[in-house]
Amino acid sequence: MKSATAFTTELDDATKAAGQLADSIGERLVLMKNAVGILFCDADMDGAAVTEELHRLLGIEVAGMTTLGILDKDGHHEAAAVFTVLTADDCVFCITASESLAESNFEQRIVESAKSVSPENPGGMNGLIFAFCPNGMPFSGDIYPDMLSKATGGVPVIGGVASDDYDFTRARVFLSGKEYRDSLILAGVWGNIKPIFSIKHVTSRFAERIRRVTDAEGNHVRKVGEETFIQYLENFGLKTDVPDPVLAFTAYPMMLTNVDIEDEVPLMRHIAGLNHEDGSGTFFGDVPVGALANICLINKNDLTAACRESMDAILQESAEYPGYEYSTLFCMSCCGRAMILGSDSYAEGRVLTEMRPDGLVLTGAYCLGEICPTRYKDGVAVNRFHNCSITFCMV
Repeated sequence: MKSATAFTTELDDATKAAGQLADSIGERLVLMKNAVGILFCDADMDGAAVTEELHRLLGIEVAGMTTLGILDKDGHHEAAAVFTVLTADDCVFCITASESLAESNFEQRIVESAKSVSPENPGGMNGLIFAFCPNGMPFSGDIYPDMLSKATGGVPVIGGVASDDYDFTRARVFLSGKEYRDSLILAGVWGNIKPIFSIKHVTSRFAERIRRVTDAEGNHVRKVGEETFIQYLENFGLKTDVPDPVLAFTAYPMMLTNVDIEDEVPLMRHIAGLNHEDGSGTFFGDVPVGALANICLINKNDLTAACRESMDAILQESAEYPGYEYSTLFCMSCCGRAMILGSDSYAEGRVLTEMRPDGLVLTGAYCLGEICPTRYKDGVAVNRFHNCSITFCMV
């Protein structure tokens, strides 16, 4: 697998932006038998027009989504776009957009889309699926990895939920000239690949008030211990009568630990909404009954340390495959992390720039939820949905 990235700050003129990106790719990369493009861009860019022009100029399918910020070899950028092309003679790329997920049969539509980007007879081929998910769907983010795993038998998935500048109205996904607000874009990669993954939560600082989730369904939580969810928060000393719970609780995600599974990585969950009438709360991902809950207190130093640890872990794992040449590192970080970094929003990008080996392409985005395998059982990756995490995939 070979790859290259290109970068532009041209957001207003789609034709000019696509021309800059295509020219830059052409200077760095000779396309092989098969190729696919991935675009991460600011919500102010006309991603549909840019992907259409890139498709015309390069003759390849181009998928993508809007983000809060992008990452490349030079670190973190805002009001910009990063374009990555993967190409290979010994890999095939399959790409699709699902039908609308705003309908009641959204699970079936996710499964059908996953099957459409999977070979009928994969044989011994390794696989990887990139998932670019719509924002604002009426279901938990866990639906994505659960249904994708069901459809493919556990093929690893890396991706995230489209984001914007936290107004939650402009997030979109793209595929070669079309934009979608309620469809899922999938890009399957099959062949001579050895994808590896790394993920790091921030779990070092807690409010030290651990309680078991006693009443919940999906991503809706009614009681933690003997308290309503809102009482649980208020007894930490947190104010809950706020106009925007997402922003108010960004720095206070909830960590969930399943004590029944010894090697399971804890789940991090961001609050999506509060209901003062019944004392309940909703999250971007599922909150299982029986899990032990605790509120994390996160600062900038915690985030940069976690970024460094996760980057170090995947670089070490890549060294275990000396016969395989890794070309590309995808980084999907959480918008919540960018918000916590505040005025120093470039902190994670600086770590990645410092640690990136020469010759390794780096590309990434800040998402409203990340999808990445976190636990291995009998050698099989378990795809899961995360919040407030930084995830890596190397191919």
